Amino acid sequence: MEVSKLYTTQEAAQELGITPGYLRTLITQGRATPAQQIGGTWLFSQEEIERLRTRNRTRGPAKKK
Repeated sequence: MEVSKLYTTQEAAQELGITPGYLRTLITQGRATPAQQIGGTWLFSQEEIERLRTRNRTRGPAKKK
């Protein structure tokens, strides 16, 4: 049985090059899915970090046509 490493919010944010606060915002928006929560700490799998790393990124609101 292989145990995959779980990353804290701080570690995952550092891997992604974003702030921990922004990562928590992604969680509340439903755009990031932590593997589990222990106490007040969200834990992320390597797979979720890779998914977030390759997500489509947009800046600002959608442009009006």
